[in-house]
Formats: sequence, C-alpha cells, structure tokens
Amino acid sequence: MDARDIVELIYQRNLVSRETWKAVSVKKNGDGTVDILYKNLHVGSDDDPVFLWVYANVVDEDGPDVRILEKITFKKEDLVWILRYIPKRGEGL
Repeated sequence: MDARDIVELIYQRNLVSRETWKAVSVKKNGDGTVDILYKNLHVGSDDDPVFLWVYANVVDEDGPDVRILEKITFKKEDLVWILRYIPKRGEGL
C-alpha cells in the first residue's frame, strides 16, 4: 500500500482528524508497520510546532486496513528531553 493511501485511510476512518493534523512524513517499516508524523494546524507555530506521531499496522487481509498501535503528541523540546535520558550504546541505566 502506498504511503499516501495509508494516510488517506487513516483520515477516512477518523483515526486522525484532517482538520487538525497534516501528515508531514511517512516511514514504512519492513514488518508491515508505518510511522507517520503529523503537524498540528492550530496549536503551536512554525517556530514551535506540535507534532503527533502515529505507529500503525497495515493489514491487507479483507481489503486494506490500518490499525493504530500507538499515538504520541509532542513538541521539539520533548525530544531533546527524551534524548538526554536515552543511554548511549554500551551505557546502562
């Protein structure tokens, strides 16, 4: 399934609101999942945007379908905070 088709299916099923979120990036994974990054159209600004990350499973059993596995809303500053606490390779907690 094409990345645009996946995003459109999510919008059609009202899993993510087209009026609130604009898809800015889609990464297809080898295991049948996709990572989709959305930008909020109403909250935040160009300098300080609000994002929605969606992790979904693409299923083609009885026709194309998408199942949301996880959703996270965040800002850039949240990524900096998270990355600060992720151990580097070889380091333990």
